[in-house]
Amino acid sequence: MSYQDNRKLPKDTRSCVGGFRYEGHKKQLRPRYAQSEIGEPFIPRFSAIASEGQKIAPPNEDWADNTTVLTGMTTDSFTMEEKVIYTPPIGRVIGRRFVWLLASSLLCIISVVSAPIMCSLPIIAPRFGFSMPAIQCDVDCEGLLFLMAIKTIFLVIAIGVLYWRKAMADMPRLYFVRAALTFLVMFILFAFWLFYIVRIMFERYDNYKYIVSYSTSLLDALLWTHYLSVVLLELRRLRAQFIVTIVRDPDGEMHTLNIGAGSIQEAATEILRFYTTRFSSFNIHLDNARQTAVAKQSGMQGGTAGFKMYNIEQFGGQETVSEVNTRALMEAAARRRIGGYAEVMQEELDFEKRLKKRKYRLIAAAEDAFSHVQNTAESGTNQKPGINNQMDSLTAAQNVFTWIVRPLTKYLKTTRLQSRHPSGEVTRHIERCLTLKLSHRTFLQRFFSDRIPQREIVGESKWSVICDEAVSSGVQHGTYLVLKSHNPDIDCGVQLVCTISSIPFFNLTEQAKPGNEKFSLKISNESAV
Repeated sequence: MSYQDNRKLPKDTRSCVGGFRYEGHKKQLRPRYAQSEIGEPFIPRFSAIASEGQKIAPPNEDWADNTTVLTGMTTDSFTMEEKVIYTPPIGRVIGRRFVWLLASSLLCIISVVSAPIMCSLPIIAPRFGFSMPAIQCDVDCEGLLFLMAIKTIFLVIAIGVLYWRKAMADMPRLYFVRAALTFLVMFILFAFWLFYIVRIMFERYDNYKYIVSYSTSLLDALLWTHYLSVVLLELRRLRAQFIVTIVRDPDGEMHTLNIGAGSIQEAATEILRFYTTRFSSFNIHLDNARQTAVAKQSGMQGGTAGFKMYNIEQFGGQETVSEVNTRALMEAAARRRIGGYAEVMQEELDFEKRLKKRKYRLIAAAEDAFSHVQNTAESGTNQKPGINNQMDSLTAAQNVFTWIVRPLTKYLKTTRLQSRHPSGEVTRHIERCLTLKLSHRTFLQRFFSDRIPQREIVGESKWSVICDEAVSSGVQHGTYLVLKSHNPDIDCGVQLVCTISSIPFFNLTEQAKPGNEKFSLKISNESAV
């Protein structure tokens, strides 16, 4: 829209150009902006002194047709819902796991067979053209051979118990303790074999008893190394040294956990185990539905209000809003949101009331249905002749399901758990309860529990660790980490905020109790006798 210089406007016509108010025939321009509580304007005033030396040409007559106004919708926008996007894990690194499994298996086999091979080489070597002295083994030598066989069996059992088991987690960085123990075993094997080849094989040592004793010493070293691995990998974590405060985002459920010394990635693995067993299941569908209902009730979009900053005076310039004005704007928006607490409270009360009503309706329907279905083994003797009302377990379960399907559907719809309890699973659960003679409350505990049943076997759960320090470093007081879930269905959108603090040292002193304690009775005028 354009205006001609010789065109007169009516007296009641007003227009806003460049942040100023233009009133009809008046030549006076008044600034139009809001004031904060401190007294500064939200939109900065135009200063001729600040722009001295810059000549800005007046706008053309067709300024409204080809001019772009810089607003917060296109440039400066801030919202509380903006979050850093973390990429989920690609998947299990099969190649790395295969290489580690192959290397560890090969190392275990070499550790087990090294001592028997050392004892067998002096006997087998002459058959392949390598001259060795004659073997003489007396009673002491035979006893050492028997002891070596027993220690070999113990080593095999110890390795199988400690190491031959399924890994609980894939750690993002090198497991330092396990890698150090692996290199220690490799060094022990290399040192013993080097000494054996140089001093026994090449020098053709003729005392076979000492060869057997040397092989037994190798087994002793490996058994002590295994004991050291038990202390470092298992016993070190049993002594509680730190307290982990775990808060689940977004519902805020909190629990505490005691852990021992270890790296951050080891602590993260223990935290995830604790979360899987102790925390209640997170229902993202119910959480989203309740947030949407509260947002509609309070008149907010998405539950949080965004803040838009407009810049309509600076013609393409980079003008920023002052910190004082930004803080005043956010405080005003916060007061506006806090004023709607009554709607939020009413929505929460209505939801709890509606949930309880449908829960008790389901309890009454299930009790009635289970009381009408009787086991034919108990009531078969009281049946009248000619009347056959016997049913198998599947037919009885289908009849019970038909009886409770309506209140059950309403309850599951309220809790947003329809997908977790398909009709086939519910029918099989009823059949199991009827067969085992379980009550209706036992049957309903599946739906009232805070643990949501899994629809299928979960092969793996994807999480990522967010920490300021390297996850291979040790846990210490004040460590702060976040575990973010990347699972599509279960624990979708869950973040575990973990704060680690050390358990203090307790200084206890003994105080002697005096044995000659005496008491006196004080009576005043107001005392009742």
